[in-house]
Amino acid sequence: MSRTPSPRSKLEMIEFLKNHFRYPTMNSWNRATSYARNIKIHRLRLDRETESRCFEMLEIAEAFDDFSAALHEFGVRHDYEWQISQNGRSGGYLVLYRGGKKDSGYKTRCDTCLIPTWYETEEPCHVSGCGGTLKRLTAPLWQVYMQPGLGTDDDQDFESMNYEDLRKRVILIKDFDETCERAVKAFLDFAKSHQIKEQEIKVAKTVKVAVEI
Repeated sequence: MSRTPSPRSKLEMIEFLKNHFRYPTMNSWNRATSYARNIKIHRLRLDRETESRCFEMLEIAEAFDDFSAALHEFGVRHDYEWQISQNGRSGGYLVLYRGGKKDSGYKTRCDTCLIPTWYETEEPCHVSGCGGTLKRLTAPLWQVYMQPGLGTDDDQDFESMNYEDLRKRVILIKDFDETCERAVKAFLDFAKSHQIKEQEIKVAKTVKVAVEI
């Protein structure tokens, strides 16, 4: 799927950005908004059977695996400077967020349990029961962060932007829109191909007992 939009005039690009649906990046009171997509099930124009299946799948974590993967891939494509996350009381909106990545500061990582540490020398892992060795990292372990307090183009004067800057913004938002479509489709495909079945499982429970000493 090509991420490059069809050629547009400057006026068409301005109208596209101005008219795009928006939603708060945190709460409505902070007045920071960004480009968004309403993904509430009752707004997806589904037939009754599919809509019912979707509501049932909301409690199934597996149903969101490919959905989440699509959002993660968007962040990777944009080196995490732009990310997509859910917002709203029930997570009914996908919103474009500003973000980034920074060096986590870890120096070593266990070759067995893979837990990173700040120890700077190669030595036995300090995790109880792990027989691994802390190995020096050859590249930074990045820590990804999001900036939900920031809006995107809230007060932007699109008319004053040059054609190339507008084009880059349109490409970003088109990628956002297409990613939202893929994520929603992934969830719908799962809902259409699965059904809910109740199973009885045994859950281990820790209890206190008295033992003779």
